[in-house]
Amino acid sequence: MVKIYSISTIRKKVREYGKKIHAPSHLLSVRASSDGFGTPHIEIDENGYNYVVSERGEEFERRQTKDIDKLLYWIFKQIVFIMASDYELENRKPNEDFRRQLFAKQIELMEQLDSKFAQWNKEELDKILEESPYDDNL
Repeated sequence: MVKIYSISTIRKKVREYGKKIHAPSHLLSVRASSDGFGTPHIEIDENGYNYVVSERGEEFERRQTKDIDKLLYWIFKQIVFIMASDYELENRKPNEDFRRQLFAKQIELMEQLDSKFAQWNKEELDKILEESPYDDNL
């Protein structure tokens, strides 16, 4: 039997994980309903957790899992991306594909959260690079 956590417990876990990577508190908000502006929210039902992105009443994405770790990964994927983007922008190197630093920082932050998160993220980023390899001559 898989334990399904309440939204308040998920929020607590997100805050705890956020401290590990010094995430700004404004990025750690976990909504239980749509704000109408595309901010992801979590719905919990008999099928587990639903990670939902909707805007102005139109649903763009819905992922479902009973695995709390997978849900936390989905939540932190967005948080880490924002943090890594800020880092890359502050440390941009001329004639280097910006994704080098961006992707490295994403994996570094995910590793601080959970090695499993880092592995999942690395697999996703590797697929991106297979289709669109780094180009340092941009």
